[in-house]
Amino acid sequence: MKAAVLIFPLILATLAQSSGNMPNVMNQLNIETIGKKLKDVIGADIKKNRELLQELLDIHKNETAQIYKYIDESVEKLSTATFLTMSEFKNNTEDNLHNMDNTMKENLQNINTKVESNDEKILESIIGTNGSALSLTEEWMKKRSDAIENIVSSRLSVCGHN
Repeated sequence: MKAAVLIFPLILATLAQSSGNMPNVMNQLNIETIGKKLKDVIGADIKKNRELLQELLDIHKNETAQIYKYIDESVEKLSTATFLTMSEFKNNTEDNLHNMDNTMKENLQNINTKVESNDEKILESIIGTNGSALSLTEEWMKKRSDAIENIVSSRLSVCGHN
């Protein structure tokens, strides 16, 4: 459209300059001149439009490349951060499991030590002398045995005198 607006006055000016001495030759020259001028103007406009389209295409390519670069960098940052977080989580979990294992072993050893100590105290209280349950039971059994022996011997002595 722009080219047509520029070309139209050029066509009118060229036609106004033509004279009628040799109408066919002059008209032929005028038509060739007009054609060359139109070709030059239209060719320049086409070249200019082609250059504008190329610039737009280059801008589009550059912007697309920048967008893809931004997306790739964002994904890389996110992937790196996610990987580091997962590694840290895994390491923390492994450390915590190791610490729990050590703590449980220590607690088990402490419990076993206390149980052994309590068992020894229980055995001492049962087996020990001076008022322990075993010594009192032994003493009671001895008195009972002595009492039974006395009863049996007194019966036998009574039977033997008769």
